[in-house]
Amino acid sequence: MMARTAVWTPVAVGVGLLLLGACGKPQASPTPVPVPSITASPTSVPVPANASISVRPAPTTPTTTLADTTEPPPAEATQPPAQVAPQPTQPEPTQSPIKDVALLGFPCETEGATANDPAGRPLVCERSRRGKLYWARA
Repeated sequence: MMARTAVWTPVAVGVGLLLLGACGKPQASPTPVPVPSITASPTSVPVPANASISVRPAPTTPTTTLADTTEPPPAEATQPPAQVAPQPTQPEPTQSPIKDVALLGFPCETEGATANDPAGRPLVCERSRRGKLYWARA
């Protein structure tokens, strides 16, 4: 059995250290960071009073009249009408409309059948290594 003094010795040392301030001094603790305060009171913003607004028309320039003259007005330079380039006609599509659409790698029914993928590329039905039919690129 242990002696009672052997058990109480570490406890006494710990209490002694606490009393001597081994855990730190109040001056060693960090000071709290000040947090900016948010005030709930509304701030007043001066609003200008309504001013009367009036719209005035802009001054117009007086129209000038030409005096009657015996000379004919100068001939305006006549320009030929602008040549409009003919619109290019849309060429007829050389491909026939897509009849059968299939997806690459999906199963098919008859070997050697042809179809197109959604982008228009040709596909052919082939037998895989496992013996199953699938759509492959032609």
